[in-house]
Amino acid sequence: MRTIPGSIFTILLLVSMVACGPAPTPTLSVEDVAGTAMADAWLAITQTQAAMPTNTATLVPPTPTVLPTFTPFPTLPPAPPTAAATSAEENPCNLPPPIETQGTKVKIKFVNKSGGSAALAFGMQAENSNGECGTYSFSFGDGQTSVVEVLAGCYWAYAWISGKEPSTAQNIENLCFTDPAQTRGLTIGAEVIGFD
Repeated sequence: MRTIPGSIFTILLLVSMVACGPAPTPTLSVEDVAGTAMADAWLAITQTQAAMPTNTATLVPPTPTVLPTFTPFPTLPPAPPTAAATSAEENPCNLPPPIETQGTKVKIKFVNKSGGSAALAFGMQAENSNGECGTYSFSFGDGQTSVVEVLAGCYWAYAWISGKEPSTAQNIENLCFTDPAQTRGLTIGAEVIGFD
């Protein structure tokens, strides 16, 4: 009988032990590592967004609105006469009314139902018997009701409405005010300005 030398036996024993041992630990590829990192990042972002408080409306008391004021236009020095006259030079009713007036005054109650704040231009169509006319400028808050005093006469009206849906409004009927004993009402809507 032939014997196997000890060194060969040892080698065979080691090879059989390695062959029967546990499988080696698998390693991740570069793509697998990058994919895992991206998944971890998206998980962190998602958890952060889920932990943020929701944007809920809080009750805020309404702020008081300022009463309408007359805002005079700036006074400019007279320009030298030119061939092309501006509309303000052709029609003095497009300028602010005189500060000291002689004509009859009337009261108008404006009601702003436009859904936003209203910047109103309110101009006379023609001069009164004293040669006075002009365009008034008023501002009204949303839902505001105000009584103002203006020269008696017929007017045009145009408003710029700022709110959730900005718009412009104008009159579609003649707006004449001649009775100083009567306070007539005008409603400013989202598109139309007219009598109550």
